[in-house]
Amino acid sequence: MGKKTKGKGARSALSVIILSLTLFWVFHLTSPDRGQTTPPGASSAGQVTAPAVAAAVPKKPESPAGVCPPFKLRDEQGQIIDPVHGINDKVPYSPRQTCGACHNYQLITEGFHFTQGKGEALPKEYGERYNWVLFPGNYGGNWCSPAPLYRQLAPKKNTNPRMIDMTSFDFVTASCGACHPGGGPLEYDRDGQRYDARMRDPATGFSPGGDNGLDGDYFKARWSDTGIIEADCLLCHMPEYNYKKRNDQLADLNFKWAATVGANFGTVIGKVAAGQQPEVAYNREAFDADGNVKLHLAPEPRNEACLNCHAKPGWKKRGAAFSPRTDVHLKAGMRCVDCHPAGSKATDPRIRGKEVHQIGKGDEPALFVRNDLDNTVRQCADCHISGYLNAPIAKHEGLPSLHLEKISCQACHIPHRMVKSAQVQVSDVFNTGPLISPPPKRIWTFYDPFLKYWNHYGELARFTFKDQPTDPFRPVLTWYKGKIYPVNRVHSAWPGFIEEGKPGLNQAFMKDTFLMWQQHRQNPALYPELALIRDDNGDNVPEVNRSEEIDAFLKSVKSYLTDTKFDLTGKTLVWVNNDRAYTSGTQWRTLPKSDFEASPYASVYKYSHGVAPARAALGAKGCADCHSKEAPWFTARILTYPFGEDGKPVTMSQADHLKYQTVPSDAEPWTYWTGIFFISLTIIVMVGLVGHMLLDAWRYYQGNGKGGDRD
Repeated sequence: MGKKTKGKGARSALSVIILSLTLFWVFHLTSPDRGQTTPPGASSAGQVTAPAVAAAVPKKPESPAGVCPPFKLRDEQGQIIDPVHGINDKVPYSPRQTCGACHNYQLITEGFHFTQGKGEALPKEYGERYNWVLFPGNYGGNWCSPAPLYRQLAPKKNTNPRMIDMTSFDFVTASCGACHPGGGPLEYDRDGQRYDARMRDPATGFSPGGDNGLDGDYFKARWSDTGIIEADCLLCHMPEYNYKKRNDQLADLNFKWAATVGANFGTVIGKVAAGQQPEVAYNREAFDADGNVKLHLAPEPRNEACLNCHAKPGWKKRGAAFSPRTDVHLKAGMRCVDCHPAGSKATDPRIRGKEVHQIGKGDEPALFVRNDLDNTVRQCADCHISGYLNAPIAKHEGLPSLHLEKISCQACHIPHRMVKSAQVQVSDVFNTGPLISPPPKRIWTFYDPFLKYWNHYGELARFTFKDQPTDPFRPVLTWYKGKIYPVNRVHSAWPGFIEEGKPGLNQAFMKDTFLMWQQHRQNPALYPELALIRDDNGDNVPEVNRSEEIDAFLKSVKSYLTDTKFDLTGKTLVWVNNDRAYTSGTQWRTLPKSDFEASPYASVYKYSHGVAPARAALGAKGCADCHSKEAPWFTARILTYPFGEDGKPVTMSQADHLKYQTVPSDAEPWTYWTGIFFISLTIIVMVGLVGHMLLDAWRYYQGNGKGGDRD
């Protein structure tokens, strides 16, 4: 072949090589896996390989565990209960003696679900804020409601019965016992002694219903009649457990009989509350021919067991629906225990161990129980980086690394909520809404994310949790520990005290504010200043917001407390509105708080449930989902104070709250246009090379068709 032909062939071969390299580079640039590396312990297909699994498996194999064999029920003395043969069949069974015969009852009841803060030291910043707090959990500290003015645990030692609000005995009947699984503060007093045994001890001088030395565990208590509430294993591990019947027994003060009825082992005749001695009538069908109990046990609690306690408060605090309709994880069939493991199934060494019942927990700004166990729950990255159990691997093509460093997964993947939550709880007016129970909760008035009055307890009574109305809204975004999270920043207003020599605040008793309003409503001549508090914004609900209303409220509360001989020595009454403590309608001081809080005396709840599909996440439609003047990431109005002088909400922009100096323009950011430029350049180069190669080929074949060059 001639030299010219060889030169054309070489150029064509070079063009093919360049084109191949270009196509490889373009494919690599646009590939979904571009920039991704296979994480340690994961295969390229997203499967977890042996090293990752081995890291989570104990070095020593655990002893095999199986289903519980048929077993006898036992009473508090450890004596067998056998209704089939008429043996000891009038007494309630004891979970401690029955389940504890095979399982480590002591280890199990060390879990924070049982202790609920009892015995824990207060974090320094927590103790300096809340002067009424004794422990950091629902028992003695934090409130079940999103904001204060809930019942407070009495100190162990007291000198004035008027200053005792809720004792350990009252903790059971103040609706707390309805969700407490038993054990912990429902079994032992603050000295570590069993309540009923200590009350029966003649050396103490205690008597049922007596003053009992004004002891915060025994004042007016009836432990020797009611018995104590042992940790009820079946409450979580028996799918057919009857929570309502169990709680009915607690309301009747049949404490130690509640577990028997809840497990459907039998019925109880008699009520301690009525001065009767209860007696069990066992259900023979619950036992086999040998007198062993027949049970359906779930080694890992079903979702329904968790939701029995967490569904209702989750609705109030976070707008949680726990529904496949609102959460991709539940839609995929996942269970609570998949992300909140415990015992041998836990992955974090802090909570891992046979029969250890420290359930995996997150990191809530509002909660202080066992902070040392924060983030023992499975994190998003645990599954979506490794592909664990076929979880989709998160790729985030083109997203600058700064976003992943500063923005939580939830901020983009929970862009909206389908069910409203309580964004405001004021505890200073009387709520006349229907179906609010128990009555003292009528001084709680909730407002939703749209600042509309919300009768949460009425809806619970009428609709139940399964009939939650759909009220979509976008969460507030806030900085927490260096990342942006979607949260519910609760706002609050309530009566409290400044106490001499103490840095924080104390609160008035919930019952006092309720009784003050109740007496005024029955006789307007009592505490007449309350009549000045009216509806200023036309929503048919009165609110305290004007200076004269603040003065009227403070004067009325002080009068009631004085009339009822509440000890106000060393106390200055204040009306608290978010981060302000008002001593009068015109004088107030600012209370220190964190930026993520609306009030240092109301909760902040992170949103972690209700995850939307990836295609619905912020950024799925492009950068303009956030980076535009219309994007709520920057322009949404968030609440600063529930009511201004005119009764209308005081708001600020989301950008101001996040401390952004500028708001992005409508245009896409430079990173977007840079990507567009290089993709366009690649396409142009590729088209040019293809054209050049085709032109070369055409010329080559044209030359061959004419005989080409000759020697």
